[in-house]
Amino acid sequence: MATNPLNVGSDGMGSWIYDITDPLLKRTFPNTTITHDATKPADLVIRSHFRSQENVAPYTCPYITWSGESFRVQPKTEYPPILEINTAHHAGVENSLYMPHIIAEIPHTRRPTQPLSAETKRWCTAFAFSNRIKEREELFIQMRVKEPTCYAFGRSCATPDNPFQLGASDRNKNGERFGEFGFVNAMENKIAPGYLTEKIGYAFAAGAVPIYLGDTATVDDIFNPAAFLNVANYASPRAAGLAAVEIWKDRQKLQKYLDAPITVNSRLADFEAVRTEYRPWQKPFVDVLRETFPDLN
Repeated sequence: MATNPLNVGSDGMGSWIYDITDPLLKRTFPNTTITHDATKPADLVIRSHFRSQENVAPYTCPYITWSGESFRVQPKTEYPPILEINTAHHAGVENSLYMPHIIAEIPHTRRPTQPLSAETKRWCTAFAFSNRIKEREELFIQMRVKEPTCYAFGRSCATPDNPFQLGASDRNKNGERFGEFGFVNAMENKIAPGYLTEKIGYAFAAGAVPIYLGDTATVDDIFNPAAFLNVANYASPRAAGLAAVEIWKDRQKLQKYLDAPITVNSRLADFEAVRTEYRPWQKPFVDVLRETFPDLN
């Protein structure tokens, strides 16, 4: 039984997803106030992976797990969660809600409002990663060999002659900094069914063409394949890198990518509505929470 207000706590930095779970809870219980008062016992806890970063008191209330990774959150040993919110598809998981990770990171994925012109793209590609992933580095190294205006801004494949500096904490400013690049590398750290992170969204926000490698079925369901270069369509990452350089040199080909709408259906809008309105994919959340807290219905 929960009181009004519904006090929601955090375990393992579940608070990182409050901007999504709070609107979901407010739609589920429109007459209930949602609070986050750490001085009072929680009625519901959002549990995520990063428990080493957050020390919480023991709790016995219902909890939801939130995973921003390609793998599930480890549940409490005492009892399971009432619901899992996962950013990848996991077979056989009951009471699960799928939501791609990009939605948690970026409320609205858009291109810049001004018209995009291939003629303004001074540099070929931006590569900003710390994690070293073999396929990503193979592609970038091949591009750099063929075209010197390919620049790496992180520890992975760092280049010494970058036209400007980009701090590790500035990834959400890519739309401001990468506007003069034809391509921005948006290849995922891992490929898993349903796993789609913020990388492609930041590339689009920069007004660049994303170079993407991830779960093709998911990215093609949400974004327009004509608007980004999918490494999976080539024989190897090196072949994809060579193709990207040739596209950047041919401004007519590059312009076709820049002119293509980033979406061709309503899938992205459906997911982005999580912060503002009800959509049918949210039903598992609503049903489980109302069953768990019937007094708040």
